[in-house]
Amino acid sequence: MWTKSNTSVIEWRTPPAESNRLRRIYSIINCQAGTAAEAQRDAVRQAFASYGHEDEIESVIEICERPGFLAQIVRKAIASGADVIVAGGGDGTISTVADQLAGTNVALGVLPFGTLNHFAKDLGIPLDPHEAVEVICRGAIRRVDVGEVNGRCFINNSSLGVYPEAVRVRERWQPLVGKWPALVIGALTVLRRFPVLRLDLEVNGARVRRRVPLLYIGNNDYSVEWPDLGGRARLDEGCLSLWMLHEASRLALLRSAFRLLGGTLHLAPEIEASRVESLTVNSRRRRLRVAVDGEVIPLRPPLRYCIRPRSLSVCVPVA
Repeated sequence: MWTKSNTSVIEWRTPPAESNRLRRIYSIINCQAGTAAEAQRDAVRQAFASYGHEDEIESVIEICERPGFLAQIVRKAIASGADVIVAGGGDGTISTVADQLAGTNVALGVLPFGTLNHFAKDLGIPLDPHEAVEVICRGAIRRVDVGEVNGRCFINNSSLGVYPEAVRVRERWQPLVGKWPALVIGALTVLRRFPVLRLDLEVNGARVRRRVPLLYIGNNDYSVEWPDLGGRARLDEGCLSLWMLHEASRLALLRSAFRLLGGTLHLAPEIEASRVESLTVNSRRRRLRVAVDGEVIPLRPPLRYCIRPRSLSVCVPVA
């Protein structure tokens, strides 16, 4: 039986005897994602009360007040015997939880409380909390791929170059001016500094050397055409999508950005695109700043990217 470990954990239903084992669902809400954590918790609790059944589901809801402890909370939930661990937050929160669950038999539930919610949208998971909880309680379990770089899993994408630098600047300015103004400041700053990386790449057994302002690796194939721009039709094709801006100029970067917005990036001559199962990135730098699902982390090269086919179980709507 699960018990209340502190004031931020709610056990809303008393489980019966262990002989009648329930489906155990452990929900973790990142307090820094989306709206106020208390309101999110109340909405989730009410949704579980609506869709769960006392003889089928046992649920615990915990607020993660310090995001640095999120992975530790997930490991505690796994050890407690959870069948499903629910991530409440944006794609970064969901990615951190997925990193712990990949390769296990514990399923991931998604409560999309972020801004963009790419992962939820690509899997057809509703953005409304009540409907998302219904998927967790009554939906199907589907196995999907995750990407990996040096042991760290990602559900959406990873990148090097201008994007990680823009994120770093944005995070410094966001507490002062807000998210969207900080995003503009980050974009203008990287255009001024314009970092260019000298990289040695091993792609599908071939070695190439490139000077690139941006290297992008996606978990499965991303659409760059309307009406599905930025989405993925499937997350179980067992591939990484690799995009390189090989023309190291500000003009090429801006031109590619406009082509992306217009849904014609695949026609850009300055872009190299391919599907790969693995990729090795080397550099003379001792460390590289790498964006992993929006979080910037320093990694020591070589960076070894690979796809882990169908290694993550996710609660999805019934087809």
